[in-house]
Amino acid sequence: MPGQSAHEDEPGEEDEGGNGLRARKKLRTRRELRRAATRLYAERGAAHVTVQDICAEVGISPRTFFNYFESKDDAVFGLDHRLRERVVSGLLARPAAEAPLPALREAILAAVPAVVASDTEFARRRALLHTEPELLDRPLRNNRRMEEAVTAALAHRTGAAPGDLYPHLVAATGLAAMRAALRGWEPRSGAEGLTAALEQAFALLAAGLPVPPAGPARVPAP
Repeated sequence: MPGQSAHEDEPGEEDEGGNGLRARKKLRTRRELRRAATRLYAERGAAHVTVQDICAEVGISPRTFFNYFESKDDAVFGLDHRLRERVVSGLLARPAAEAPLPALREAILAAVPAVVASDTEFARRRALLHTEPELLDRPLRNNRRMEEAVTAALAHRTGAAPGDLYPHLVAATGLAAMRAALRGWEPRSGAEGLTAALEQAFALLAAGLPVPPAGPARVPAP
């Protein structure tokens, strides 16, 4: 692999390396690369975009590109790495006496709006997955890695073995609520709208997923 991807050590874009001039420059370059890659994917299709194309948009060399991302797909979908680190670190920091699912809920509420709502390319990237379903492999791998990391954190909190059913079930349940909220979130509503969607998803989960009394998802009676 040409170069080491830097994002694995970054809990969030705004936290990258502190607040110095060099750190701010790296953060700006990373954001410019992500925006350029996502825009080019949307305009040309993923198959017709190269790393060189992305670099030309930002004015850097391919060698420099690989200091930030491991591939062109990583430049488009790599934010999930930082989201995973935020959720896991937040979960491990929750009070030990807190029940696992509420702890995961709070970790998700603290991490997801902060990371995702500030992502100006979220809507475009979501649309890409509809127009080019072959790109789904990367987000699916990200989801699997997120679930594995959350499962390990829950096992650590509860003293369960990582292979036990319980931490897997809690992780899968909480992350399913998160993904459902993200799927229905309108990016124009910002962090407040995303927080509300997440809270609603977890409230429905806590209530046992009762059928809503009305709404667009309700199937009308014959």
